Amino acid sequence: MKGLFPVSFRILGYVLLIMSVFAPMVLYMVGVINTDESFVLAKLGMKLVIWISLFMIFLSKTKDEDEVTSSLRMKAMKWALFIWGAYYIIAIVVAAFDSSVQQVDNSVGIYFMVMNVICFEFLQQKRKMEKKFGRKN
Repeated sequence: MKGLFPVSFRILGYVLLIMSVFAPMVLYMVGVINTDESFVLAKLGMKLVIWISLFMIFLSKTKDEDEVTSSLRMKAMKWALFIWGAYYIIAIVVAAFDSSVQQVDNSVGIYFMVMNVICFEFLQQKRKMEKKFGRKN
């Protein structure tokens, strides 16, 4: 799976991700978030920006885009899907024991994309270290 976006989108994605974490707190301190309706809109906006930024990070090309990078991106998706599935099954079992339907949140897809990005970044760094120290895998 080749990267779709230019390299600069990776940096822009991380900037958006950081902003999506701190923007709601700043909006609350300024007084923009003062009702339940504005809170829901801020939460939805934050989730949308997180999705966009994670896709920008994961689908942006790297400086040395090649077949190995493409295979790492696919490997990251497989690992993230496995971790996300395990997390979701555990969350459903815990919710069943607690008799809480609300506990399994609808934002579980964001966890999948977060795991995609984390797995991809880990595999990229691992590849760099192996290349640097001359290990073959």
